[in-house]
Amino acid sequence: MTSTLCDSSPLPPPRDGLASHLLDCPTLRWGLIGCGRVSNDFALALRHVKTAKVVACAARSSESAAKFAEKFDIPSYYGSYEELLKDENVDIVYVGNVHAFRRQIGEMCLNADKHVLLEKPFSCKAVDAEYLVELARSKGLFCMEGMWTRFFPAVEQARRLVLEEKVIGEVVSVTTDFNFNASDSEQYPDSFVYTHSVGGGSILLVAPYPVAAATLFFGGKMPSDVKCVGQLDPNTGVDLQGVAVLNFDCDGGIAPALDESNSNENTPKLPGCGVASLSFGLLGESSEETVVLGTKGRLVIHSPGHCPTKISVTFKEQGRGNASATKVYEYPLPGDEDGYFYPNSAGFAYEAAAVARCIDAGLTEAPQFSLQETLNNARILDSCRAQIGVKDFDS
Repeated sequence: MTSTLCDSSPLPPPRDGLASHLLDCPTLRWGLIGCGRVSNDFALALRHVKTAKVVACAARSSESAAKFAEKFDIPSYYGSYEELLKDENVDIVYVGNVHAFRRQIGEMCLNADKHVLLEKPFSCKAVDAEYLVELARSKGLFCMEGMWTRFFPAVEQARRLVLEEKVIGEVVSVTTDFNFNASDSEQYPDSFVYTHSVGGGSILLVAPYPVAAATLFFGGKMPSDVKCVGQLDPNTGVDLQGVAVLNFDCDGGIAPALDESNSNENTPKLPGCGVASLSFGLLGESSEETVVLGTKGRLVIHSPGHCPTKISVTFKEQGRGNASATKVYEYPLPGDEDGYFYPNSAGFAYEAAAVARCIDAGLTEAPQFSLQETLNNARILDSCRAQIGVKDFDS
């Protein structure tokens, strides 16, 4: 029988090491491009970051931008993105509109000498991601994909426990999923979710989350092999669901320790190598958990895995099926959930605070989710699309 221990420790410190609290940060002035559901949630969450200021918003019509500005008490609004980019009060632009315009708008922001946070997916294909990363680096501007999951206290703690403290030993495998029934809220086939030309489909909409969950626990490196199967909708051309398996090679030429040279374990496990199994889709509701299996135990990121507030660690005892204890960590989100479209959207605050800290420190990317990881994950998504048979996107 195992015992369960609940941890009441404070929030873990941020990985960037630039503050003692995850919501501490200097002032940063935000401009929002896109005034839809995701931008609504981002703007609401920024209220939990006392030093964050939303100074402008832009939509494809002045009317939409004006309504958004009135709702969130934003001083300036624009009916074109170009107008917002001329606003000298804007330090950084959050881009939250449809996927297909990521490269175009990202390029506009960078060429206007604005830092930019591009909501995931960073781009519709890897070549566009490579272009934007190169442009940002050439201009010395902060640029990041909005993989907000990485900034949640539960995920910061999970990374620390697994990769730094190695409480579950060497990572063996990661199993992670994100499936929901899109027909609950989206009209088929007219919704953007099912529209290929604007970047619809499960690979761009939900697969970035399980991909990022898997690569996190293998140090963000590129897998040596990607295998993917799934279903393509013949009517719309978008992918509806898929399962991918990733293989990670070992770190360097290290041989397994099988004798007294390893005082902790006697295992043929090679450091850094392992496998990941990913499920993603738009057809049914999955448990949405991430399980990290190690040689000494397992860590679970509990549902909803892309915006979690709870993790647990189960420690292995000698012998099959034996566990000594399970330790639970819970990190409630700041404030309430009123007015949000999506679950746990208050967690955007952690991402926004980290961005502000990094820019103030002169960093051009965040250690929680580096640009190299964005590029690696974009290449994984490209491979998945090609294997399922999704038609390529125009740049």
